[in-house]
Amino acid sequence: MTDETTNAGAQDTTAAPAEVAQSDAPPSTPESTTTLTQPAPGEEVAEGDKGGEQADKPTGPPDEYADFTVGEGAEIDADVLNDFKGIAKELGLTQEGAQKLIDLQSAMAAKQEQALSESREGLRKQWSEAVRNDPEFGGEKYDENVAIAAKTMQAFGDDTLRTLLNDSGLGNHPALVKFCHRIGKAISEDRLVMPGTQAAPAEMTIVDAFK
Repeated sequence: MTDETTNAGAQDTTAAPAEVAQSDAPPSTPESTTTLTQPAPGEEVAEGDKGGEQADKPTGPPDEYADFTVGEGAEIDADVLNDFKGIAKELGLTQEGAQKLIDLQSAMAAKQEQALSESREGLRKQWSEAVRNDPEFGGEKYDENVAIAAKTMQAFGDDTLRTLLNDSGLGNHPALVKFCHRIGKAISEDRLVMPGTQAAPAEMTIVDAFK
């Protein structure tokens, strides 16, 4: 009986720690899970296509650049173009990248040409107003004096000179208009007095003056 009591006590002693161990264990928690949002099948295809397109694009300069596109009526000097191709290749520009620089230069050239055209037009108007308001040439005698100056151009000017004066705008310059006016008056008088010595001034016809 003593052995049974001892065995029972031993069993109780052994069982007790097991219960304590179970009570000391932390409560179990549900395993944490991470949910990854997967792209839709359509988006996966789009990304794949995009990657393929990027892979197909050239990433360096071509062996030889193709012809570049320039604005209508514009031309690139052959020597300048060859120099540009060499620089573009040194910089590693693709055909598309080099074309962008060509487009930028064309836009800048167009703006410069527009600015020059506006400047020339402004000078024409300024010179024309100066002639019209000149105290000796303009005023009430403006139309008459312009007609006299025009006779000089008709008599001695050719198409090349007229084109030059019209394109440059110098045809409206006060100094030129007055010069033609003085010659026109001399034509109407049928002779031109040339400056010379005060004692014996030389005289010649207007035709002789332009020989």
